[in-house]
Amino acid sequence: MECYNCGFPLSELGYCTSCGADVRKYKKIMFTANRLYNDGLDRASVRDLSGAIRSLRGALRCNKNHIDARNLLGLVYYEMGEAVAAFVEWVISKNIRPEKNLADEYINMVQSDKGRLDTIGATLKKYNVALDLCNQGERSYDLAVIQLKKVLSLNPKYVKARKLLALLYLNKGDYDKALKGLEACRDIDCGDVDTLRYLQEAELGMYGGDPAGGKKRREKKEPVAAVSFSSGNDTVIQPVRHKESMGLTALLEIALGILVGVLVTYFLIVPGREAAVRTQSNEQQALLGEQMDAKNAEIADMNARIRELEQTITDQRMELDGYTGSNGILSVYDHLQAAASAYLDSSESALTVEQYLGMIPESYLETASPEFRELYTQLKAEIGDSVAESYYDAGLEAYRQQDYTVAISSLEKACTYDPGNDDALYYLGVCYYDSGNVSTASEKFNQLLARFPESAQADKARQRLEEIGE
Repeated sequence: MECYNCGFPLSELGYCTSCGADVRKYKKIMFTANRLYNDGLDRASVRDLSGAIRSLRGALRCNKNHIDARNLLGLVYYEMGEAVAAFVEWVISKNIRPEKNLADEYINMVQSDKGRLDTIGATLKKYNVALDLCNQGERSYDLAVIQLKKVLSLNPKYVKARKLLALLYLNKGDYDKALKGLEACRDIDCGDVDTLRYLQEAELGMYGGDPAGGKKRREKKEPVAAVSFSSGNDTVIQPVRHKESMGLTALLEIALGILVGVLVTYFLIVPGREAAVRTQSNEQQALLGEQMDAKNAEIADMNARIRELEQTITDQRMELDGYTGSNGILSVYDHLQAAASAYLDSSESALTVEQYLGMIPESYLETASPEFRELYTQLKAEIGDSVAESYYDAGLEAYRQQDYTVAISSLEKACTYDPGNDDALYYLGVCYYDSGNVSTASEKFNQLLARFPESAQADKARQRLEEIGE
């Protein structure tokens, strides 16, 4: 544990031995955070995920920089199907400690699987659709059940979706399905209070009585009167029957049996079969929907992989162009080699060397090797005077022919290679002036006066500025 004030390791004393800060309350808070983290770890190990969340949240309230508590909280959320909440905790943890953090592995584990990301997005959309359907009233509950089944087919550990589906089953009185879903929730999180409360309601409706109004008591039948007589060593007991009413009673019993059979068939058997057919049809539709969602997720995964491969191919082509293109590394080295060969060849002019050097982009020099920059700089320095003179002569010739575009370009290059050439700077200003660009001409004349105030061209530059009006 380190001091909150100076970062020095703390001892058993109640103050920092480095800066003297009082660390008693600070130690108590840190110990509380560690204790809550250990409690959350114990609860998570026995699948009391709700209790683990409460303990880990308490640990982070005491120490927001508790990396282990935040990573464990993300794992608990992910186990409950809350992938977005888990990502939030892992991203915060990564921002607190960018290196040597398990959150990197958790994030990469999920992001490396594009199909899993698509599944998470589809799960959230379908769950939100189910919530909207539930808010629309009982008429939309069946559609909400279908959506929640699709959600659980994509993410079986989504506890919120299971609890909502169990509530819909409880509302319909389908206690068996509700009980199965809630038991699955309890297997994931055994400490969720809502799950335990819903389980109690489902068990009460399934085993503890009739949810519609209780059990109906059966009426007791009166015992039938009987007589007994002896037959040898045996005693025979026989009910007493009245002969005069036997025929009428038999007819009434037959008629009543037929009537009961008709009523049972009409009110119980036929609706039951119709309900079974509807249930089977709905289950088949739900199964087909789940299969279609799974196929769509698989197709989305394959499309994502195709896009990833296409992007890889594009990147590799761009990288190859960087080596073999017109401005690629190989072409740039060819230009430098051609410039060096032209310099060594006495028959080639300095302008030829400068032409090859001009083909090398200046942006490449920032990332080039030291040897490349050294050779480039040396060649430019060697040809500087000769190239400056050639460009100066070419500029004067173009100026005499009133070709100001070529003259300005040549004189600019002459000034670049030989900054001390005041004649080139003066005639460059004159070319701008004669071509109608008075502002740039004034700028060049002022540069001449600032750099060469005592030169022969300075007086001419002053006269030009007086003509301009400065």
